Amino acid sequence: MAFRWEEQREYFRDARRARYLARIVGKTADFIIAMSLWHIPGAAGAFAALFYLLMCDGFPGGRSAGKWLTGLKVVRVDREPMDLQSSLLRNLTVASPFLLYLVPVIGPFLACTVGLAVLLIETYLGFYDSDGQRAGDTFAETIVVEFQQAADDVSLSD
Repeated sequence: MAFRWEEQREYFRDARRARYLARIVGKTADFIIAMSLWHIPGAAGAFAALFYLLMCDGFPGGRSAGKWLTGLKVVRVDREPMDLQSSLLRNLTVASPFLLYLVPVIGPFLACTVGLAVLLIETYLGFYDSDGQRAGDTFAETIVVEFQQAADDVSLSD
C-alpha cells in the first residue's frame, strides 16, 4: 500500500530535515567506500561496490556509513522501515556512473559524461526541491532527516 508524499507532508513538516552539505558529505563518504571496494580484484570488486551503493540505505536503521558519520537517516514517507527495495530505487540514479562503467568499450566515456550529468541533476534537484528530495528520493518515496537519539532530549545540566 503506497502512500503519496502529499498525504504525508504534514507528518514530516516538523522533522529536522537534513542539511544539504551534510547530505553531500555523507554521500561522498559512501562513494569513497564504494571506490575502495571497486579495487578488489576481479568482478568481485565491481559487484561489491555496486551492492554497497545500491543497498546502503537499506541497512538496519536506514543509515549508510556516510549517513552514520554525518548523523543522517533515510525514512520512507509511508513511515515503514527502510528496506532493500526502497534503497535500490533510491540509489539507482547515484550508482549510474558505476553501472555505466561496466559497458564494454565505451563504459568509461559513458560513466564520465552521462553519469556525471545524472549526478549533477541529482545534486540540483536535492538542493532546489522544496522538500529536499532528489530524483531517487522521489522514486522511492523517501526523505532524509537528521537522526535523533533518545539522548537528544535529555538535559546535560543538573
